[in-house]
Amino acid sequence: MEEQLLNLFINNIPQFVFWKDRKSVYLGCNNNFANYAGFNSPKEVVGKTDYDMPWSREEADFFRKIDREVMNSGKPQLNFEEPQTLKDGSKRWLSTSKVPLFDGNKNVIGILGWYIDITDYKMMEIQIDEKNKALLEYSLQLEKSKNELMIANYDLEKFTYAVSHDLKTPIRTIVSFAQLIKHSQKNNPEPNILEYVDFIINSGKRMNVLVKDILTYARLGAERLSPQKTIISNIVSEKLLDLEDLISTKSAKVILDLPKKPIHCFADLIGIVFYNLINNALKFNESKQPKVVCTYSETALYWNFSVCDNGIGIDPIYHQQIFEPFKRLEARSYEGSGVGLSICKRVVNIHKGEIWIENNPSGGTNFKFTISKNI
Repeated sequence: MEEQLLNLFINNIPQFVFWKDRKSVYLGCNNNFANYAGFNSPKEVVGKTDYDMPWSREEADFFRKIDREVMNSGKPQLNFEEPQTLKDGSKRWLSTSKVPLFDGNKNVIGILGWYIDITDYKMMEIQIDEKNKALLEYSLQLEKSKNELMIANYDLEKFTYAVSHDLKTPIRTIVSFAQLIKHSQKNNPEPNILEYVDFIINSGKRMNVLVKDILTYARLGAERLSPQKTIISNIVSEKLLDLEDLISTKSAKVILDLPKKPIHCFADLIGIVFYNLINNALKFNESKQPKVVCTYSETALYWNFSVCDNGIGIDPIYHQQIFEPFKRLEARSYEGSGVGLSICKRVVNIHKGEIWIENNPSGGTNFKFTISKNI
């Protein structure tokens, strides 16, 4: 009765069960094991060794090696992984356990073993490992490319800075000599000479502004400092002093409604943004009294700023390209380098924000930009 219950139990569990004698000869197994090994019944397995099974000789050597370790030590080995080749040639992975069998005198007379098929799990583990290796390799390659790009950008910034800096000297020379020619012609001007000289001087001055803005643009990447707590309203008020002549000439009104509490940012760079936007708002303005209003709001993640004017406005078709370097929509009517808004965009990008344009319904342009609270 007990033997029947034991057979009923081992033949209805999902594990593959077997037992061997001291010489690793099979004494029995359950139906699962027999079928797995390619036999019709457990009786066909009795008396065989692992060398009579479908698995490879190397696998048989390994199975018998573990048998000896368990029997010689008298200690079980549990849940270890091992490969196994079946009769159809397919490769499987097993999670196996083996325990020693003792007689009444506590002598080891064989082993009892069981395993489960973990091939699907193992293949998934192998695939994950391979993907992790590929991901690591891709990550290293990406980091390498990133470093190479940073070096290339840094070299380009240094080159731009050096070239722009070197251009300033010949430009100053051209303007200076043109002014000398103009001065020499003051008392006895020749036809068209003064007109030509004025053209040279004005072109030289525009070139000087362009070089200055290119230097600023290059310096944004090469000389960036650490962000600090800054009161934005103080920074903008200082920039208005630089624009005092233009404000006075235009009889303009500039209204500031900006945060009074400190904001984490690159203070000098934010100052450049407000300077450029306010300068443009005044320069591109033909109203009797130009008006510029700087306001703000905030969210949990960003500070939001607006510089709104009553100037000539910008056609919506240009709202994207206006931030590209050297794009000047009013080149003939107004002075400028076409780099100012590109500088603004780069500064905003450094602050992990965005900048865009909205037309003012009452006329003029409304520049809006954000800066992250986490830089």
